[in-house]
Amino acid sequence: MLAVLPVKGFAAAKSRLDGVLEPSRRAALSRAVARRVAAACAAAGAEVVVVTPDEEVACWAVEAGLEVLAEPPGGGLDGAATAGAALARGRGSAWCIVHADLPLLTPAHLQEIAAGARPGTAVLAPSRHGGTNLLAGTQPMPFAYGPGSFHRHLAAARHLERRVLVTVGTALDLDTPEDLRAAASLPGGAWLRDYLT
Repeated sequence: MLAVLPVKGFAAAKSRLDGVLEPSRRAALSRAVARRVAAACAAAGAEVVVVTPDEEVACWAVEAGLEVLAEPPGGGLDGAATAGAALARGRGSAWCIVHADLPLLTPAHLQEIAAGARPGTAVLAPSRHGGTNLLAGTQPMPFAYGPGSFHRHLAAARHLERRVLVTVGTALDLDTPEDLRAAASLPGGAWLRDYLT
């Protein structure tokens, strides 16, 4: 499986955490979470490709030994996902679009998704706010990220067998101060407490 991590940029990431973290701390947190997500994917046996329009992110990924794919101009998250899935299909591999802000994601989550990402099947993991944090398959499908994307992706995959994975590790992303506090209070999230002091 090819794990596709769309990453916009660390410097401007997580603006909704502005009241809790200054910009340099937000960038450090974004980098740390992305590193953990990439490591979880690799530990699960997935190849990892970072899709980004950002030079700093691309350099970080290369230094981490990750493959880099340039985000198509103006493509946004949908374009990044489409490019990553196409790359996987060109290699005869299943794909999984993985958000890089999942601090409690584990290799076991990725292994479960990889096991379900077989021909004729789509695996979806919703965020707790109705987005789509992970989406996996083998076939082309239209991506429709943004608020409420989980239901749009469910509809887009209606011609496939749909499997939905709901766990704390796949549902809890870091969008708000409440998300950060919740993650830091859970098993596996103790490392995040450094960002709350």
